Amino acid sequence: MLIFCMSLGMVTTSCEDMLTSDSERHSYEVAQDTLYSYWGILKSLQNVAERYVILGECRGDLVTSTGYVSDTIAAIVNFGQNGTAAKYKDGACKYLKASDYYHIINSCNAYIAHCDTFQTTGTNQKYMIKEYAQVQAIRAWTYMQLVQAYGEVPFYTKPLLTTKEIDEFWNSDYPTANAGNLVDLLAPELINMEFVEKIYGFPQYNQYGRTSHVCHSSLCMFPVSIVLGDLYLMEGSAASCAKAAQHYYNYLNTENGGPLLPNTYCTGNLNERSPLPNYSHHGTIPYTSKSKVSASNEAITCIPSSTNKLWGTVLTDVNRLFGFEAEIRVNTYGEVEDEKDEDGTTTTASVYLSRQDDPELVASAGYDTICMKQDYEMYIGDYSNPDQAVIKVLPKVGDARQYWNNRRIYMNEMEKMDTMYYVMKQNPGNGFTTVYPMVYRKTGVWLRYAEAINRAGYPSYAFAVLKNGLCNNDYWYPDAETDYAIKDQLYYGLYKDSVYLPYNIPVDAEINVDSILATDYCKNIAELDSMIRLHADSISLADVQVGNIVLSTENFTDESCSQTCHYLDKREVMKSKGIDYMNFMTRYMRSSTRSVTYTMKKELRGNSSSSFSYPSNPTADNYITTGVHARGTGRLRYDDRNSSYNYVTQVCKKIKENTGIEVTKEDIYSGNFDAEVQDAVEDLIIDECALEMAFEGNRFFDLMRVARRRGNDYLASRVAKRNGTEDAAMRAFLQNDKNWYLPFPVYE
Repeated sequence: MLIFCMSLGMVTTSCEDMLTSDSERHSYEVAQDTLYSYWGILKSLQNVAERYVILGECRGDLVTSTGYVSDTIAAIVNFGQNGTAAKYKDGACKYLKASDYYHIINSCNAYIAHCDTFQTTGTNQKYMIKEYAQVQAIRAWTYMQLVQAYGEVPFYTKPLLTTKEIDEFWNSDYPTANAGNLVDLLAPELINMEFVEKIYGFPQYNQYGRTSHVCHSSLCMFPVSIVLGDLYLMEGSAASCAKAAQHYYNYLNTENGGPLLPNTYCTGNLNERSPLPNYSHHGTIPYTSKSKVSASNEAITCIPSSTNKLWGTVLTDVNRLFGFEAEIRVNTYGEVEDEKDEDGTTTTASVYLSRQDDPELVASAGYDTICMKQDYEMYIGDYSNPDQAVIKVLPKVGDARQYWNNRRIYMNEMEKMDTMYYVMKQNPGNGFTTVYPMVYRKTGVWLRYAEAINRAGYPSYAFAVLKNGLCNNDYWYPDAETDYAIKDQLYYGLYKDSVYLPYNIPVDAEINVDSILATDYCKNIAELDSMIRLHADSISLADVQVGNIVLSTENFTDESCSQTCHYLDKREVMKSKGIDYMNFMTRYMRSSTRSVTYTMKKELRGNSSSSFSYPSNPTADNYITTGVHARGTGRLRYDDRNSSYNYVTQVCKKIKENTGIEVTKEDIYSGNFDAEVQDAVEDLIIDECALEMAFEGNRFFDLMRVARRRGNDYLASRVAKRNGTEDAAMRAFLQNDKNWYLPFPVYE
């Protein structure tokens, strides 16, 4: 019933002429039952669903075009350098139609203006308040897509209902929205809606669709907390990133949030029979889930497709561009009650995907490079003595997630010849799905949370999202009282506006308190003077924090620290105290325990293998979550320090790549390279986004977001190298950030 209502499109304005006054406009006749208007808005989202993927991936570094590419897609891939994209009229290309976004926005404006949220039902429940919050979130998300695609766009929140109102708007000095101010324009109302959503929850309608092709209605919801997080993250300042982290945390700390679950991962292997690695996939592919959103379900938000044009919009363009042609198959049988023909038989139509030999888009050499740079690790040892196993890096395996992202297909199965690679993410589960594109899934929220806390001043915690995960667990984090080595130097620092300012002072040095601390950061200089003159052996643990003053020992742990996230920076551990979005000892930051397994092999290229739980300690045998990186680089024990993917090694490596400077562990924790450490961790997060979220519509927007902080070349250099070698003209072209955006249609 619901998919039928969605197909009606009950919001009565046409989307054909949103930006022009060619046709006479009439005021909205808002339905008496505003539920139909809400469903009409959901249906309108289908018009931009595939564009989310096409515009987000075609212009990034993970996708490239083939010789079969159409002029339309080629113009998007090449940023209109051949002039095609710059000369279009709105609607001339369906992928560059701004009016579709404004149709959604205008529909949301009308809904918000007319919906009576004070009405109550017979049970005294507020009528339509849940839908009202969702419409606010959908409008914000839609504006965000416009800003990411066009840069600077007209902004309005009043519904434009007549030709006169449209003319007056376009002929006025209308306000505009961009990445820097959009959150300020929308956040005040959205923060109220976040509270509404927390109190009332999401609308509940069961599921959309028919027969086996269904989508639970909860998958169509845009959580306000995530949308708010995205808006603040797009603004990008340290203060905004802290706010983004809080909103992402607000979602993760709900009954539908919870920790990242290790229910989907890929494995790689080598054997004697093939010079190429063998991959396999374990768990449920996230973007094929049709069930209700829950802590155990990674899927959060999708824009659903119908399976039949009679029932609604069928989304198959993305599949086709990546080489999978949709075809309708009709099954006729008598036992299923669906739609009966005149002779009494029942006809059911379904969409299937068949692989074609002429994809317009394929994974780029840049994507392959990122995958193969990763170390795939496993335990190698004697089957009879698993405790003696050691970690080895399997050569030529890379990140195993490429198995379900970009799979090798043999065109001639008998002779294994004529191989081609297909982006299998566009053919999830080897078949059509009603729940793709997937706008939000839990892993993506965790990665954006990691990006946010890194810029908010917690890079080692951000790395923990990649390496181990963050959760409710007593043995996960270092204990400030026991796990940090006491050195010959005391460190103190001051808090001001949640910013920690460290100073290093030798214990026995002469201290000129007045010269060092004659600032507005210190509220009690006398107390500080007394504290810092103490010797190391006289400092009590109770004195670690006094008012705005923080005393600490060495900033990093010694090698004997037994906690899982032993690499956390002491300054970050102390600073995180009392910060809500850094509190993982909460109700929902947990999950059912799972056993860590690894593969035992007698020799690297042998054939026999077996799995064991590790470690064998009953307490540590189970863990609550895992890091994102482990999904494709080997199932190691959670606290293994012999892994090449550790904080110090990876940060030092990235700093060397970025600056040419070789740093040590002591340098990383010293406070002298904090900016370089943040950049390095950010690079690791963006690499992980490529490995985990490739081809889902996020890549170009991820690069844009970081480039606003790091400089235009951050984006330009990566996109220019997507085909393996640098395209100097492309790099120079993208140094100008105005070329990142589509030309906005001119009102005439």
